[in-house]
Amino acid sequence: MWPRRLRQRARLPVRSWLRGSLRRQLLILLVPALALMMAVDTWFTYGTLRDAANTAYDRSLYGSVLTIDNAIGMAGESIQLSLPDAAMEMFETAAQTHVFYRVSMERAGQIETVTGYDDLPLPAGALRNGQPRFYDATYRGDRVRIAAMARPVYRPDAHMRVIIQVAETAEPRAALIGNVWRSALLRDIALIIVSALILVGGITYVLRPLQQVRDDVRARSPEDLTPLEFDHVPVEVRPLVDAVNLHVSRSDAMAQAQAQFIADAAHQLRTPLAILKTQAEFAQRQLDTFGGEGAAHSGAAEAVGGIVKQLEQAARMTNQLLALARVRQHAPDGTAPATEVEIIDAIGVAEQVALDYLPLARGRQQDFGWERPAGLELPVQADPALLREAFANLVHNAIQYSGRRSRITLSATQVDDSAMLVVEDDGPGIPEAEREKVFARFYRRVGHTETGSGLGLAISREMAMRCGGTVVLREGVQGRGVRAELSLPLVMPTA
Repeated sequence: MWPRRLRQRARLPVRSWLRGSLRRQLLILLVPALALMMAVDTWFTYGTLRDAANTAYDRSLYGSVLTIDNAIGMAGESIQLSLPDAAMEMFETAAQTHVFYRVSMERAGQIETVTGYDDLPLPAGALRNGQPRFYDATYRGDRVRIAAMARPVYRPDAHMRVIIQVAETAEPRAALIGNVWRSALLRDIALIIVSALILVGGITYVLRPLQQVRDDVRARSPEDLTPLEFDHVPVEVRPLVDAVNLHVSRSDAMAQAQAQFIADAAHQLRTPLAILKTQAEFAQRQLDTFGGEGAAHSGAAEAVGGIVKQLEQAARMTNQLLALARVRQHAPDGTAPATEVEIIDAIGVAEQVALDYLPLARGRQQDFGWERPAGLELPVQADPALLREAFANLVHNAIQYSGRRSRITLSATQVDDSAMLVVEDDGPGIPEAEREKVFARFYRRVGHTETGSGLGLAISREMAMRCGGTVVLREGVQGRGVRAELSLPLVMPTA
């Protein structure tokens, strides 16, 4: 039982490794099959080559047998062999090749060697007249290939026949077969390697559309829920893309429903909150007008003041939720709908925000100022409501968190090809380690006593991104406070 479990556990990493790559799976399946096919082909090639080499060498041996046969003559009861010099040169071959011959006379079942090597082995079984026989044998410690043929002596009343044998060592044909077979084997190995490379290249080329799908999905923003449009993907992959698009459409519908719910809820809360705030302010004015003394009056005044403050905070949060719902209803690719996008002057939007928040800053006894370089215009392509809300959140944060009697300066400038709206204060500031964390929704700094929802900076950055811009927090110029920079690309004038 235990060895079986160990084997199963050992297979798990291998299976995971294989399933992790389609390229690896195809290579593991196809390369061994291709190698097996090449091995079978090499084996058949070897057999065909061996038969062809044996046929060629056997024909040479048979030619030698016929040459000797043509040189045999009869003188009475004896055989005369007169080989020409050209025929004798056949037996003077290279050092690695040895040729042997034997001419025998068979009388009444007895074989007598006439000339040649008398110990050259005869074939097993009887030879048929006029039909050559080829066989392998071991002679003098070497493997030899022998051709033998018998023919009768054409004499009246002669009961005898001549047996001619020619043998050659097997090294030449074995060397030829080995050389050609090794060449074929190397060729097949090269074909396997080239085929594997072609397979890898082909798989990589075929999978390029999937890589483009991956790159497109990675390049998208988290809020981009538009369907994938890839007409060039293979037919086999289109069901996967369709399934992804179906999932994306469902997620988009869910996000839209969520944004609509937030918008509806916030919209429904605005009216009762406004009514409650009005009534609480009326109660507070009544207490201040008619006066009164004692702990009861002081407690009632404090309670009503707290109610007014909490209602202001709730109203602020409701407006932020409405702004967040509105920004999410814009196009998910980072731009507003075509009907709402226009070219506006960023300075005009910032100036209006400064006028709107001047009373709030004065109520906190803050030095609130607006600086605009003379004659400067900053044309940007953005939704006016989104840009105003993004900059207003930065201004409201500076007023709320910089402290009473602090200094707040709003300014606008051009940096390279960007319009920059700046809100700078000399308050307690934000540590560098937390300047990116404060953009998270509902993030609250530890130890901060000011009330807030933790949505202002998050909404400001998201709205700026919808307009194609960025929001960055830096340290103030004087080494104190916070410098918030909202940058948007300028619209360059056309020639």
